[in-house]
Amino acid sequence: MASFDPAPAARLLAEAQNAKRLIKEIPAANRPQSLDDGYAVQDRIAAETGKPGGVADQIAGWKLGLGSANAMKGANLKRPVIGRMWKSRFLKPEGPIAVPGSPPALIEIEIAFTLGRDVTPGDRLANPLDAVAQANIVSEIVYSRLDDRKTCGLPTFAADSVGFHALVIGHTVDIKTLPQIVKTLIVTADGKEVQRAATGDDAIDPATMLGHLMDHARERGLTLKKGDIVTTGTLSKPFEQTSPATIAATAEGVKLTYTMKP
Repeated sequence: MASFDPAPAARLLAEAQNAKRLIKEIPAANRPQSLDDGYAVQDRIAAETGKPGGVADQIAGWKLGLGSANAMKGANLKRPVIGRMWKSRFLKPEGPIAVPGSPPALIEIEIAFTLGRDVTPGDRLANPLDAVAQANIVSEIVYSRLDDRKTCGLPTFAADSVGFHALVIGHTVDIKTLPQIVKTLIVTADGKEVQRAATGDDAIDPATMLGHLMDHARERGLTLKKGDIVTTGTLSKPFEQTSPATIAATAEGVKLTYTMKP
C-alpha cells in the first residue's frame, strides 16, 4: 500500500481557513484514515503556516480535547486529541468575538498555561507545571472547517486541529487555586445557567493534560516553545451555542465574560 500523503488535505484545510469558509469533506482519496494520518496533516499545515499557500497566520500554541476518562473511553483513545492554535485567534473578552451563526459553535471553559521555557523531545519533567510561567481562565470556541465536525471522523477532526476557532483569554489565575476553580465553575449563556463543573470521570486535571501534550510532542519529535499557550480541555461539559450570545464563566475568585456575534 502507498504511504499516506498529507499534502493535499493540508492544502485544502489551509485554503478553507484562509477563506473563512466551510468544506463538506476531504475527498476520499486524500482523507486521513487513522489518527496518525490526521496528525500528519496537522503537522504539514503547521510546517507551511506563514508560507505561500499555507495558513496566513502564526502557530502560537496547542489545544487538547476529549481529555476526560469518559471522553477518551468513548473515542477509544489513550490520550486526548491535540491540535494547534493560531496567534490571530487569541482574543480579549472586552470586544465582540466573531463566530458564524450556523452551525452552532461548541463552547468550552478551560485553563490555559503559558510556557516559560522550551520543552524538547529529550526533556523529562517530573511535574509538567515546572514548565509553566502563567495560567489564565479562557474559553475555547470550537468551529471546524468541516460542515459537520460530528460526522467527519476523528482522523479528519485531528487534521483540522480539533476544530480550533478562537481562544478568548481572561485574566491570570494562581496555579495553587486551580483545584477550587475546577470544582466551583458555573457557566451561563445570556444569563441562563447551562453548565457546571464536570465531576468524576467527566472531569479533567489541567496539569495532567499538559503532561499528555508533552508526551505527544516527544513522540512526534516536536519542541514546545517558550511563550506557547496550551489550553488544556474543558472544565465543564461543552455545550453548543448559536451566535449571537453572551457567555459568562464564574468560579471561586474568577470571572470571564464575552459576547459572540455572527
